[in-house]
Amino acid sequence: MKTLNNETVCPICGSPLAQKRVDYMDSFNGQYLIVQEVPVRECAENGHQFFHASIAKKIEKLFEMERQHTLHPKTTISVPVVELDAAL
Repeated sequence: MKTLNNETVCPICGSPLAQKRVDYMDSFNGQYLIVQEVPVRECAENGHQFFHASIAKKIEKLFEMERQHTLHPKTTISVPVVELDAAL
């Protein structure tokens, strides 16, 4: 995802942006983290998503808390991990 200031149109394709909340997942050094209800601006035409720099800093802080074992998650989930060739 890219950060975005107060733009109202997508800087990639020019389509209108709508304010939404999404579940954001990312990983760092093999550690995955899902952050729920992240405010984003989403492109109506192509689905490009952008969030404000302050949101990016909060997400970075959550990853840092996870690395320091000070994060207290709401819940923990188990996710299957497979290789693409398993679909053959």
